[in-house]
Amino acid sequence: MLQQEIIHSTIQRDEWMLEVERVAHKLKVNKNNLDGKEWRAHMDQTKKYHEQVRGSLPEVRGKLERLSEDVTKALEKIAKKEGVLTRSFQGMTGDYRAHSDKLKDIQGNFQKMSKNVQDLEGELMDVNDRLTKIQGKIDDTGKSFSDNSPL
Repeated sequence: MLQQEIIHSTIQRDEWMLEVERVAHKLKVNKNNLDGKEWRAHMDQTKKYHEQVRGSLPEVRGKLERLSEDVTKALEKIAKKEGVLTRSFQGMTGDYRAHSDKLKDIQGNFQKMSKNVQDLEGELMDVNDRLTKIQGKIDDTGKSFSDNSPL
């Protein structure tokens, strides 16, 4: 049962007035029903809709219950099919997991080897640079020894 008591607002008057000013331009006054009886029309319309809903409720409830039963049956069928598929592909999922683990191991090894190759390439570049410098010094020294020009 509805409680019939006064509802007290918790909004401050100043806040309310600011909100009214903010939305006042959006509010419309229906000038056709200024006689003060539009609330009666709304009440009558509400009662009419209430009666329509009350009248169609048993039929709609029956349809909704049948729909609920159909959905439940469909969900049960889906669950059974999922079970069959799970059982039939269970071996394949194990194989997939095993292959997936092997792939992860291989990828880890690949990353380690790639890093090792990069480190070795860097070391090779350093050795080549030193070799080039030493060859340059040897060539310069050899030229100075074989220089036949007069002193």
